[in-house]
Amino acid sequence: PRFMSHAHTFSEDCIIAKALRRQGIFPYETKDETGGERYMPFMPGHHYSYRMPRNPASDWYAKYSIDIKFGLDHCAAKSVAFHYAKGDAMKRMHAILYHLCPSR
Repeated sequence: PRFMSHAHTFSEDCIIAKALRRQGIFPYETKDETGGERYMPFMPGHHYSYRMPRNPASDWYAKYSIDIKFGLDHCAAKSVAFHYAKGDAMKRMHAILYHLCPSR
């Protein structure tokens, strides 16, 4: 198949991007007005502690990201998605974001 629809790989996002590009469909910026990311490939803690590696070309995230912000500035206040968030972690993030945690 031309667009590798049968492939199950870590690079499926890149495969989809290539297929869309061939059809004349290009991505647009999804960061918020302050440059915070709305869609994250990792859990919040990873983004909070992420630092640029000495050799950015060796790290796929650094290689494919544009104008990465660090620490608390990285994630948008109104983030949309964290990839790989499962069950309990997803419920906890929802509770924190929507102030559903009991106050002490």
